[in-house]
Amino acid sequence: MTHSPADGRIVVGVDGSAASDAAVRWAVREARLRHATVHLVSAYHSDSRHRPQYVPPSSWVTPHEEGCAAGTLLAAAMEVARRCVPAGRLTGEVANEPPAQVLLDRSAHAALLVLGTTRPARQPGQPPLAMGPVARPCLRLAHCPVVVVSPDDRPTGDQAPGRGGQDAGSLQAARGSSAA
Repeated sequence: MTHSPADGRIVVGVDGSAASDAAVRWAVREARLRHATVHLVSAYHSDSRHRPQYVPPSSWVTPHEEGCAAGTLLAAAMEVARRCVPAGRLTGEVANEPPAQVLLDRSAHAALLVLGTTRPARQPGQPPLAMGPVARPCLRLAHCPVVVVSPDDRPTGDQAPGRGGQDAGSLQAARGSSAA
């Protein structure tokens, strides 16, 4: 008996970082190869019980402001992904829940979960550095394969910038146009 995922969805965590941008570009390329749907998720958690005690309440961002910021990040990523993903194969959501839990929930029946990492490349003779607080539980608990993409990862072959791929400035340019 062969195992096949419940759907051909690729779930991508979006947080506006260069690593997240690279994850979106990688997922879009993979979705085109698999004829899959891309689901972008921008998650934030506004539960004040999880805020550090040393941060004064006057400096807290309101849940509404956090939601708006997450929505702006998602819109920029959607704009870039929309250029390469066929109509009807791109979805997105903003979720006010712990990011790792949201990504695990949304990827439970997905073909892949794609995350970005800011972890620097491993140096020869040195142990690898630890993953971040979202990637760790996703790698450990996900029910589908997890792909972790570095902002330094570059497309090869016919996916190189200028030949159907996304260049490094695409998401930054999209953010600039969506903020205007």
